[in-house]
Amino acid sequence: MDKQDLRLQNLDELRIVLKKFRRATKPQLATASSLSVVTVNALLKELLSRNEVLIEQEAISSGGRPAQQYCFNGDYKLALAVYMHEKNGRDTMFVSVENLLGDTLQLDEIQPTKINLEFFADILMPYFIRYPQIVLVVIGLPGAEVKGKLVVVDYPKLKDTMFCQWLGAKLGCPVYFENDINAAVAGYAYALGVAKEQETIIGIYFPQNYPPGAGIFMQGKLYKGRDGMAGEIGYRLSGKEYDMGGGIIAAAAAAVLLFVRTWNPHRVVLYHESLEKEQILAIKNRCCEEIAADFLPEIIIENDIYGDYARGIRQLAGAYLNKREK
Repeated sequence: MDKQDLRLQNLDELRIVLKKFRRATKPQLATASSLSVVTVNALLKELLSRNEVLIEQEAISSGGRPAQQYCFNGDYKLALAVYMHEKNGRDTMFVSVENLLGDTLQLDEIQPTKINLEFFADILMPYFIRYPQIVLVVIGLPGAEVKGKLVVVDYPKLKDTMFCQWLGAKLGCPVYFENDINAAVAGYAYALGVAKEQETIIGIYFPQNYPPGAGIFMQGKLYKGRDGMAGEIGYRLSGKEYDMGGGIIAAAAAAVLLFVRTWNPHRVVLYHESLEKEQILAIKNRCCEEIAADFLPEIIIENDIYGDYARGIRQLAGAYLNKREK
């Protein structure tokens, strides 16, 4: 490792400690990290010069000159998290401003009269004026993006557009797309804490008026496949399970079996607004007609996808934001 690589590694370590403690003195930072006080002092000068770190009030000491405290500036860079879904029968956009510490600085609900490319640019541009520290945007939509093109999306004016590329050029920053079920399974996984680093978690969403879709979260991150099509199971579960008289129980069991055989997950989260938690046993029994019970993962039923969806988009925005810090 050359000197430049070592400096960057040390900066990353110091950032992690600063984010954890929020504020600390130089000796405290050195003790909490593997860095010497001399190294911490040199790195703090660099971070202070970029406004990544701020000096706060002096800490009370046991004698002599009070020690200065250093505070990580969570607002040094910001991300815009945007997600859309239907609320009370109307298309609704949610926009939140997220900082490097995972804090939400602003959250708005907007009900659009039309949804097209220009709408997104017009709505989001004022946030960049108010918060010039915004460096990226993450947008959650029900749909699928392949090689930068929205090939599947609920909003006709966005279909077959190079959505992220177009919007990124307008806003002057990277724009990342995530679909609703990928965001939801990420949101569920992040809520697990450290368990998400070791587990494979599958989220399967059964909307009322569209084919089902799935998201795969494996060992701490989303898996999307080569072109982002991993989890697009609508073609596989085309409705025959319903037609055979099994209804949602048969469809849920077929989806669980598909992922047990291909991904052997620890957990499967089923998102369906009318499934009851008491029906988990019926789903398991249906699965056990084809495989042994020992192979089944933990099955969780969630009637509302939107809590995990919102959490996932915000967490992904924070992950992208902190990744750019390295």
